[in-house]
Amino acid sequence: MSHHAEKLSRLSAHLEELFSRVLSRGGRESLSPELADEIAATAGEIMVELADQRADELARDVIEGARRLREVVRTIRPEPARVEGPWRALATGLELVIREDKRAA
Repeated sequence: MSHHAEKLSRLSAHLEELFSRVLSRGGRESLSPELADEIAATAGEIMVELADQRADELARDVIEGARRLREVVRTIRPEPARVEGPWRALATGLELVIREDKRAA
């Protein structure tokens, strides 16, 4: 696996871990500022990694998904339900990028 694919895989796994923390709140509590910051930072790392390595339409879509997720989590104490849609879209697109990178390697 290429370094790029490995890094994206680590970021994807970290995003999954963060989202499991969001879901563990049961949808009743807003995200803490610390958790929201960590999600936004991870999405930002995904954006940078993709922008540095790829310029195709799929990468642009995933970067846009990461931007939307960052936007949602940066609202004042977002509820978990508002985070789920953008997170799932980003996770799906990121998985496609990782699979393509593995095939290309």
